[in-house]
Amino acid sequence: MEEKVSKRTKYAYCYGGIGRDMAYTLVSMFLMSFFTDAIGVSDWEIGGITLILTLMNIWDAVNDPLMGVIVDNTRTRWGKFKPWVLIGAITSGICIFLLFQDFGLSGVPFLVVFTTIYFLFEATFTTNDIAYWSMYPAFTSDPKERESIGSLARFTASLGGFIVAGLAARIYTDYDGGPKEAFFLMALVIVLVYILCQVMVVVLVKNKHIDNPAQNEKKMSLKGIFEKVFKNDQLLIILLGFFLFEAGFGLTIGLGLYYFNYDLILYGGGEYIVFFAVLAVGQLASIGTYSLIAKKLSRRQIYFYSMLLITIGYLLFFSIGYLLPVNILFIAIAGFFLFFGQGYIQVMLYVCIADTIEYGEWKLGTRNESAVYAIRPFATKLSSSLKQIIVGVILIVASFNTSIINPLTVFKEANPASTPLETQDMIRTLYEQAGNEAIVRINLRMGMMIVPMILIIISYIVYRKLYRIDDVFYNQIINDLSSRKSLNND
Repeated sequence: MEEKVSKRTKYAYCYGGIGRDMAYTLVSMFLMSFFTDAIGVSDWEIGGITLILTLMNIWDAVNDPLMGVIVDNTRTRWGKFKPWVLIGAITSGICIFLLFQDFGLSGVPFLVVFTTIYFLFEATFTTNDIAYWSMYPAFTSDPKERESIGSLARFTASLGGFIVAGLAARIYTDYDGGPKEAFFLMALVIVLVYILCQVMVVVLVKNKHIDNPAQNEKKMSLKGIFEKVFKNDQLLIILLGFFLFEAGFGLTIGLGLYYFNYDLILYGGGEYIVFFAVLAVGQLASIGTYSLIAKKLSRRQIYFYSMLLITIGYLLFFSIGYLLPVNILFIAIAGFFLFFGQGYIQVMLYVCIADTIEYGEWKLGTRNESAVYAIRPFATKLSSSLKQIIVGVILIVASFNTSIINPLTVFKEANPASTPLETQDMIRTLYEQAGNEAIVRINLRMGMMIVPMILIIISYIVYRKLYRIDDVFYNQIINDLSSRKSLNND
């Protein structure tokens, strides 16, 4: 087994992820809200944005393995990861700030500028993302140490995401200067935090495994690495499960704010902060206790019980407003079940992907950490493309954007100091005028709850039936690799 990772490296790496997920959450959760609630785009512009986001995510998914090859073949005095972590953080931070600016454009010029900036964001954030997450399996092959680092890294990343998810919605809906100014200031602050956190990673992470890991490795071509990666059958299986899980949960996150604002009609209310505080406690509790639970339960048991919790959470969410009253208590309970189960599965899947690196080395002779971790975002971004399509369709059908969101944006611009109750009354008035509340609600709930629940159940079936790297098999792999290295040294 590898030596233990130093506390300095472990904590610098993990806490450096807080800013990353703050920045990513701002884009993934609030970019469409910025366009609909702050700028007030038209239906056809939403259609254009949806198409662009879908195509960009597909291209970026294909492009991720290329970045993995570049990182794996990088040889510098600072190692192969750190240069790309820093370059990606600075350049993507600038792009994120630009995405949340109103350039006063509409129609085709608006879409051209948006496409350019978003393309640059995807390319530069990928640079940071691949390099950052590729560090993690390179620290150690000790399974317990790896689970400890993985769970803490996901804990801190989720903490950063929850800070933005919980506060940003309240800030932009209640800010006296209006949504545009609120998004400008939030983007500026979050980008600065993101860059500073990644500088901390570059400066403080010191580990012999990653400082010069490529010195003795043979460079591989893109074709060669693709051949190695796609012969790793266990990697492909776990990525299929990961894709299904991410697609389901991505839909929930992507539609969650619209559900809260326009289905439950709690726009701008203090309930949202309470809600996200409960979600944060649920997910962070599961991520923070993963290492302890993993000592008592197998991964299959963790996945199964977590999936049951998620299913209960979705069913409770769907019942609110129909069988259960619109009450923060029921909303919080549903959210807690959902995010508590999600946290366990998220960490477990990341650890499983990391384990396929040793499996690939055992089966094929090369590790290729960055190439493997480039395939992980491939699954994430393909799932994000599916999410973007469904979110865009739901915003357009039943004239949801035209009859409710756009008029509310005009109302907020004319009345920036309006109270949450006044805004909620305006939403009810708009529903009465349009007569489309029932269809908007059912579309939101199908997209946010029913479809995700089905996808997550299928992801469990894929993992349960096809993935075979358990603790016994993994220990066998590590022992075999150690024996091979001993023979080679002799």
